[in-house]
Amino acid sequence: WDTSAQPRRHRREVWESLQKTGAVSLSPQPPLPRTKTADKEKSANKQEFNFEKARLEVHKFGITGYKKQEQRIWEQERAIMLGAKPPKKEHVNYKTYQEKMKEKKKAKDEDRGKEHKGDSLKKKKKDQKERKAKRKKLVPSIWPAGQVGKFRDGTLILQSRDIKKIKSSKVIK
Repeated sequence: WDTSAQPRRHRREVWESLQKTGAVSLSPQPPLPRTKTADKEKSANKQEFNFEKARLEVHKFGITGYKKQEQRIWEQERAIMLGAKPPKKEHVNYKTYQEKMKEKKKAKDEDRGKEHKGDSLKKKKKDQKERKAKRKKLVPSIWPAGQVGKFRDGTLILQSRDIKKIKSSKVIK
């Protein structure tokens, strides 16, 4: 039925009569029967939550040993760890930035010069030896197809070592 058209007093009387008959009750309903698995899941979730809370509390307690300024820095780090966006870098004037970069470059060059002054000659000699060794390895005198020596302008050129290999091989004998 539509109670909105009836006066307020009448609605109250209807409500009281419904309560007396037991059709409507103001007491909370009894809880539904729980299953063991649901209880275990809830307790596991509570434990995980407690571990996380404990970890954060320990972190907070550890931070209290620092000075206020350092505490703020650690709080920022913790917020970033929890997913906050890190603060933007402070603006640096471009001219001062260029000067800093030039100084860094000079310092780096000086360090390189001091460390490797004597090593540069040794490296050059080693590099030359390595290059020669690579050349020898790259150009074998006997190719996988069985060809011996090199062809230049249609003529076969044999080196002394190629001739020695041919003489010592068992195939020709």
